[in-house]
Amino acid sequence: MTQTTARETPAERRDVRRQALDSMRRLRRQADLRNYTLLGVLVVIWLAFQVLTDGIFLSQRNLGLLALQTTIVSLAAISAVMLIVTRNFDISVGSAVALVGVVLAVLTVRMGVSPPLAILAALLAGVAMGAWQGWWVTRLGIPSFIVTLAGMLYFRGLSLIVTDGETVAPLPGSLTRFATGYLPPFYSTSLILVLLGLYAGLQVGLARRARRLGLVERIRPVLVRAMLPVCVAAMAAFYVAALLGIPYLVLLLAAVTIAAELLMRRTRFGTQLYAIGGNPEAARLAGIKVGSVVFRDFVLAGLAYGITGIALTARVSGAVAGSAGVFLELDAIAAAIIGGTSLSGGRGRILGALLGALLMGSLNNGMSLLNVPTFYQETSRGIVLLVAVAIDQLSRRGRVDR
Repeated sequence: MTQTTARETPAERRDVRRQALDSMRRLRRQADLRNYTLLGVLVVIWLAFQVLTDGIFLSQRNLGLLALQTTIVSLAAISAVMLIVTRNFDISVGSAVALVGVVLAVLTVRMGVSPPLAILAALLAGVAMGAWQGWWVTRLGIPSFIVTLAGMLYFRGLSLIVTDGETVAPLPGSLTRFATGYLPPFYSTSLILVLLGLYAGLQVGLARRARRLGLVERIRPVLVRAMLPVCVAAMAAFYVAALLGIPYLVLLLAAVTIAAELLMRRTRFGTQLYAIGGNPEAARLAGIKVGSVVFRDFVLAGLAYGITGIALTARVSGAVAGSAGVFLELDAIAAAIIGGTSLSGGRGRILGALLGALLMGSLNNGMSLLNVPTFYQETSRGIVLLVAVAIDQLSRRGRVDR
């Protein structure tokens, strides 16, 4: 008795391929629309504050200050994106960052350890915290929300125990100068030009590859969409850098952003993160070791604790265990969601989170210039977050309906 196996015909394979390409094009259009909408909202907010503050908001000095103010939240938002993409949440970021700062300050101020060794120890402390929380999530199966909620409590408690609730300051001048210093204007503008050229070359290569795969028909429209917001950002950077240069902390953020973007978009590990967030069971059946990948994701989040904690502590030249990083986790998650990271997992971009952080920072900066009370600022941030989550839910419901 013979058994026949049904095979796809060439026409059926072409239909499947066409449907997949149509789906990818639709997702690309949705991402472009969201990014441009966010940029449009940001432009409107900037112009409104420019008028309300009589031209102070868009001054070179204030934009440089805004960049510095946004850096810490942006660094935390990068790790938030990487975790939310896999359907995990980290609400211990602020407390972990505070503990990293305590490690750095105690080593340099009280024990006289050299700054390079203290920085290495602080980074290792952050990695250890990330690995510790990842172990509870992946090995014992405890939800990340509960694990990091507990971490938020005992990381902060450890910070207060080690310092006895006191401020540990001041940090060595080399750390403070890095956190508050600027790359000279000439070198800043040269660096912007180099990065802009490298990004343009990368986008040309990606556009040509997309055309070969049939994702796009023409390269020029794709390049225009990709380069337009970057060119606008480069012009703003030239404008700001012409006065004092680019802050070193912003350069640190740029380096971390590039590394995270390449990791998420150009490596197998990044693909696995998106696959796990899209459908954990399907990812497991496809041979992805979900527990191992998520654990490494938490370790990377721990590395982000270290970088963010060092930057924050150096910027204020001391560790204030009771108040350092308070609400940082909420700001980071809000920036990620506003930037397009989906709460249901499987979708999110590092650059979108940076735009979200910039939007929230712009609201805080502009209202501070207008002497608006802080409780109004908190209210506005909450409304922005609620609207962003509503947009995410409505767009996801629209995809399901189709």
